[in-house]
Amino acid sequence: MKKNMFKISGKLLLIVALFSLSNFVSAGNSTPVNKENDKFNINLPAKISSTNSEFVYKFLLAEIAAQRGELNSAGHIYLDLAKLTKSASLAERATVIAGSARNGRLAMDSANIWRQLDKESIEPQRILAELFISSGNLAKARPLIKNLLKKEEKTRAEGFLYLNKILSQVENKKNALRFILDITKPYLNIPEARFAIAHAAFSAGNKKMALKELDEVESLNSKWETAALFRGYIIGKDWPEKALAFYQDFLIKNPKSNEVRLEYAKALTNLKKYDEAKKQFLKLVNSSLASPEISLTVALLSIELGDNILAEKYFMQSLKRNYPEPAQIYIYLAGIYDDRGDFDEIRKWLKKITSGEYFLDSRILMSEYIAKYDSVDAAIEMLDGLKKRRLSANETLIILRNKTSLFLSENRLQDALDSMKDKEEAFKDSPQFKFDYAMLVERMGNTLLMEQLLLEAIKLKPDYAAAYNALGYSYADRNIKLPEAKRYIEIALAYEPNNHYILDSMGWIHFKLGNLKIAYEYIKKAYSINKDPEIAAHLGEILWLQGKKEEAQKIWENSLNRHPSNTVLLETTNRFR
Repeated sequence: MKKNMFKISGKLLLIVALFSLSNFVSAGNSTPVNKENDKFNINLPAKISSTNSEFVYKFLLAEIAAQRGELNSAGHIYLDLAKLTKSASLAERATVIAGSARNGRLAMDSANIWRQLDKESIEPQRILAELFISSGNLAKARPLIKNLLKKEEKTRAEGFLYLNKILSQVENKKNALRFILDITKPYLNIPEARFAIAHAAFSAGNKKMALKELDEVESLNSKWETAALFRGYIIGKDWPEKALAFYQDFLIKNPKSNEVRLEYAKALTNLKKYDEAKKQFLKLVNSSLASPEISLTVALLSIELGDNILAEKYFMQSLKRNYPEPAQIYIYLAGIYDDRGDFDEIRKWLKKITSGEYFLDSRILMSEYIAKYDSVDAAIEMLDGLKKRRLSANETLIILRNKTSLFLSENRLQDALDSMKDKEEAFKDSPQFKFDYAMLVERMGNTLLMEQLLLEAIKLKPDYAAAYNALGYSYADRNIKLPEAKRYIEIALAYEPNNHYILDSMGWIHFKLGNLKIAYEYIKKAYSINKDPEIAAHLGEILWLQGKKEEAQKIWENSLNRHPSNTVLLETTNRFR
């Protein structure tokens, strides 16, 4: 039978379609018998051997179903047609459609018929093997995989690597290891076969076998980057520093191994060895792996190391190489030019962001720079100009918070209050707005309104940890309602157990209750997470009262060096001089 026997031209298809549909109508809309489940016998002749009305009718049904997105129906009809006509191309079509429909059972049945109809084709065998492996039926996959490896000598090595990928879907990793050990027996002189064993062994929890097989790989191909990367990954899981030593040794022997160098650079970055990481990335920026992402990484590491000149160079290179999110780079460049005091360059780069997810961030930054280089009023005017755009409620709230912050930077409390009052009705159901409003009125001394607003925020958002914490801390700081304060902070800590501000509050309430040891533990943990100046003030005060005055002074001095104007820190240190 010719493979393309059932390919029909557009004109003929239209003619036979009309013919078959007219027959269908005259037959009184009778439903055709579905023979898909009939036992298929490859040795019997085809039941349909020409383009007759039954074939055209079913073919049209399948095509229409496929066009309508009814892929399961289309796949079943094509499979039925493939059985009736013994057409390998129709069986292939059924398999492809079943795959698109993610119907594993149909794909398996279709690929099985395809394999029987075209015994020489590798593709249906490959698909069947994949389907058996994904379903965990390794026993049925084994003979197919063995046959494929035997036939496909040219692609055998790649086949072992592909097996790693599909075997990762098998839930029983030990079964997968037994499977790969069996099928690799004739090919242990191929590095990829040994690598497949190492991969399966590691997935099955047998690290010793994995490393042993990687030793075998190295003896067969000592320069293979993929194997080196996998060894580095295995070592790095338990000993990150040891992985660095391995990468370094490999690169000494293979200095042109860019893939390993990239992984080495990433590992150095993860261990915060930024200077060494930068040196490795610099070797990659113009290598075969050169990309806008690598240029960006070098720029970011340069910023971390305080080298803005090098950062600028590689930000520019990343832009030239068409980094997909240029707005991010524009924002970084604005920061570089801020360090140089170049307001014109700051505006130039931020103005390039005219839309997208970074637009609002760019305008908030712009307002901060305008306040710094011009005036707060000019910054407020710029933010007010954003009203012309269609802003969401959340965006409007972000702008309002920034305006308030700008007013507070000049201690213009009444202006900040007026801006909040102006939006009170618009944000009456916003817990965030009420929280911000509460913090503002507390600063103005209206603790009664602050409590009311925080309770309203909690009512709107019962899991609002920051509001519980603010309320509890306010009581503790004023040394009132201490049991109630402790309860609020406990609720906040239950929602966010690693929040350094809440941990500090819990320590502070215990301090007020006279539990110095407990207070110290909470505030020490908070300080280990974030060396906030207020937390430093509290920790120092507790240490001082515990008689550890030198330790307290050291903490205060370190914090004052970083935050010389923090009022809480200054007030605390002045009290204990």
